[in-house]
Amino acid sequence: MDPWQTLTTDYEQRRTREDSLDRLMEWDAQRSMMGSVEGKTVLDVGCGNGAKAIELVTGHGAASVVGVDIGAEFTPPPEQVSFHSADLSTVDELDALKGRRFDVVLFLQSLAYARDRARTLRAVRSMMNDDGVLVVSMAHPIRYAVERSERDGVGIGDAYHAVGLYSYPSLWNPEITLTHTTDTFSTIHNSLTGNGFRVEQVLEPQLSDENKLRYPHKQDWLSKYIGIIIFRARPA
Repeated sequence: MDPWQTLTTDYEQRRTREDSLDRLMEWDAQRSMMGSVEGKTVLDVGCGNGAKAIELVTGHGAASVVGVDIGAEFTPPPEQVSFHSADLSTVDELDALKGRRFDVVLFLQSLAYARDRARTLRAVRSMMNDDGVLVVSMAHPIRYAVERSERDGVGIGDAYHAVGLYSYPSLWNPEITLTHTTDTFSTIHNSLTGNGFRVEQVLEPQLSDENKLRYPHKQDWLSKYIGIIIFRARPA
């Protein structure tokens, strides 16, 4: 069984906590990189329980959203939202997406789990309108460099450039081990530009001054691990 089929509930519960970084800064930053979704069609790849997909329709005016996730513990959606249980590594095999075209495609903390990133990116590129927007949000490469430096006793620079598979206990349920690809800034950027996209903007969100004071434990974590990095790209 894929670990995310077990972990989805733990992840979603942690994400809704008052001090969740997703609530405090990440979701706002991700939405800012999408631009307006009013009247647009959206594909959310690795959508979790689908709460964000639903919000894009009910709160931000998206015409329709299709969510794909291997966890398959979806929130009951409105009629403009449909969910499909599938592995993002083989999204090109999902019958429900064949012949579809989207204005916005999202990978919110999910692309690093693709077994073949190039295949996954080429697949979604083929489903996008030529003026569409791709938003990729990932753990900042520095985060795992620091973690692996501490774990393996190597320099941060050596850990940063050791791109490849990384396994670690989940922060949401330490009994579950997650495995994904680690990156440098350049490997993320070049995977996008090498598979049909041009990068328009990069964002590294941080807490507001107010939230730094309100949640000092979160700022302490960010001071060490940076947080996330978000890429906005368009079809080349």
